[in-house]
Amino acid sequence: MEKFPSLVADIMSTPAIQVDVGTNIRDTALLMTDKRIGSVVVTAMGKPVGIVTKRDIIMKVVALCRDPCATEVNSIMSAPLIMVSKDMGILAAMRKMKENVITQLVVMDGDKLVGVVSERDMVKAFSLASISSFSTILR
Repeated sequence: MEKFPSLVADIMSTPAIQVDVGTNIRDTALLMTDKRIGSVVVTAMGKPVGIVTKRDIIMKVVALCRDPCATEVNSIMSAPLIMVSKDMGILAAMRKMKENVITQLVVMDGDKLVGVVSERDMVKAFSLASISSFSTILR
């Protein structure tokens, strides 16, 4: 039987894709499209300071007819970041998302950025583990 994931480290997406605070939205959107991801971590001098999601781009740039080539990520990023340890339990991370009304958490190992965990990662992990457990019971 497969191990049921219990820690954020078990399900996070890694590495976290990053852009500098001065990166424009067009370049950020192209990166997100190329990497097939829904968010990027915004950094200043190598330190994580915010996050930009597809939804941020749609609501804060496209819907407002802002120029994506002239708009920088620092003007639309969500900050301060909500960060969790890679050793945090998945249920505690889910609670943190709910308390902060967010769908993504930045994952740290001490002061080092190691990944991002999303609501989708959690649903996928629980679904796969449940299917695996159920199929074992049926055998």
